[in-house]
Amino acid sequence: MGPSNSHGRVLFDQVLNSNNRSRAQAQGEGATSSSSKEKRFLCMFCNKGFSCIQKVEIHQRVHTGEKPFSCTQCHMRFTQAGDLKRHQRVHTGKSLFACTHCRKRFSERSYLRIHQQRKHSTL
Repeated sequence: MGPSNSHGRVLFDQVLNSNNRSRAQAQGEGATSSSSKEKRFLCMFCNKGFSCIQKVEIHQRVHTGEKPFSCTQCHMRFTQAGDLKRHQRVHTGKSLFACTHCRKRFSERSYLRIHQQRKHSTL
């Protein structure tokens, strides 16, 4: 697992500031530009760049193994809220995606797509 929250945050901020200064110097600038799409936030583990701090924090869970989102029914854990939401359909029985050919329903769009390719494709 990663470092404790307070120490980890300080370490992260130090690495982030150091990486930003290095990148600015490499680009020949005194500071990073204010472009909204610039990847000025870097992962402290692999230096992958992101445009906002929240995306860095989510990405770093790949390295730390942190899974802050927990299913209340089976206690499976997930790194992103969207993954938990999709998983919870298993428990609710919600099938949001219906085949237009046979009306069979699926909990995920990708499962519907696979069904249509296998069962209804004319190719």
